[in-house]
Amino acid sequence: MIKKIIYFFSLVIFISIIFFSFQIISGKYDKQNEFILKIKEAIPKKLENRLRNLVYDLRRYLIEDELQKMQAAKISQGLNGELISTKKIFTELSKTEFNIKEFFLPFERLDLSYGWKSIINAKRAHYLDTVGDKTIVVSGKGDFIFFETKNFFSKKLDQKTISSNLSDFIQNEEFEFVGLRDLLIDEDNLYLSVILQDTDKKYTIAIINAKLNYKKLIFQFFFKTELLLTNYSIGSGGRIVNYGKDKLLFTIGHLDLKDKIQSKENLAGKIISIDKSDQSYEILSLGHRNQQGLFYFKNIKNNEFVINSEHGPKGGDEININNLKKQKLYNFGWPISSYGTNYDGTNPFKSNHKDYGYEEPLIYFTPSIGISEISVRNIKDSNFIFASSLRAHSIYIVETDEEFSKVINKDRLNLGNRIRDIKYVPSLRGFIVILENIPSIGFIQSNS
Repeated sequence: MIKKIIYFFSLVIFISIIFFSFQIISGKYDKQNEFILKIKEAIPKKLENRLRNLVYDLRRYLIEDELQKMQAAKISQGLNGELISTKKIFTELSKTEFNIKEFFLPFERLDLSYGWKSIINAKRAHYLDTVGDKTIVVSGKGDFIFFETKNFFSKKLDQKTISSNLSDFIQNEEFEFVGLRDLLIDEDNLYLSVILQDTDKKYTIAIINAKLNYKKLIFQFFFKTELLLTNYSIGSGGRIVNYGKDKLLFTIGHLDLKDKIQSKENLAGKIISIDKSDQSYEILSLGHRNQQGLFYFKNIKNNEFVINSEHGPKGGDEININNLKKQKLYNFGWPISSYGTNYDGTNPFKSNHKDYGYEEPLIYFTPSIGISEISVRNIKDSNFIFASSLRAHSIYIVETDEEFSKVINKDRLNLGNRIRDIKYVPSLRGFIVILENIPSIGFIQSNS
């Protein structure tokens, strides 16, 4: 009898190990699963990188056929923007029902097997914006497409290309194009934040712009940060949004300039406002790490807020609030205060922000969700921040009071796909998202 019990439990343990191993290797598991995260934490640091590389190799082998079929389908359908799938999904806690439709994008797929710091993937992050009745998407390589936004209610998007002088312009300015960080359309102007490399092999981040023209975009420089980096950094920030009628907001990440982030004489780790007419700028906040989301919000009382989301180190992803009514320079504490730790296991950070003179985040996420772009809506007496995520493959729905001073509720909508960009479209009463697995573009609507 005892032997049978031992055999039974041994079999259960063996099957469980096989099941979880397959889930991890295939990548088809919840990245926020607490049990799996604890197993990962228990792995010695020296072994972690070897296992990660092994997992990526095995994953590529396991899903190679599936990937090849999907990529072949993407290529064969060309610019049709054909519907891939339609499904219902539910939020984790409230069980609110959403419909999501996913359509092909004719761009290259992000490949994490190169490593999440890889410069190759700088040209595989894609961004979107809407203007009038159209949606425009730009690839990480600087290729543009557009389509009628209403086509999300059809079985294909019917995408069309827009040509540009982007490549020639950058070459003529004696730079090499490294990748994109955001797209903004402001009436008849189109802005891109770009990572460039000069003839001395120094990296920089800048904003370029063009008059919106569906036949051809002619770019010029709009704003140069004058930051010159010896090494490429993924901590670039780079989000752009409108700030009233006359200004833009621009996020600039840490850029591996740790000792410059708290300095007002350097743009690393800052959110700045830029005057559209003369490109003069003002620092709105400092002490940022890698701001991947940005939103300017004005409530019915005409109170203004700048909301940003940013990556922590290992853990400590944050959503931060600049309440402009307070008319002060906000400092969010990096690299002194953080609720995360270093990847090597060390923790030199002060977890508390306020005790050291810095602003506390509205909310932070540990373990990291790989927080990305955000969208903000006011519904009745509450504000809702819809925070997309790369690592967690989800949209986190954070309900706050009208002043963004406290979190009332938090929920999660798991899409099972890395989300790079998100935008709410009032006319369609839904969200457009850039999804990175294929890549694809999705449309999400609540059924409530």
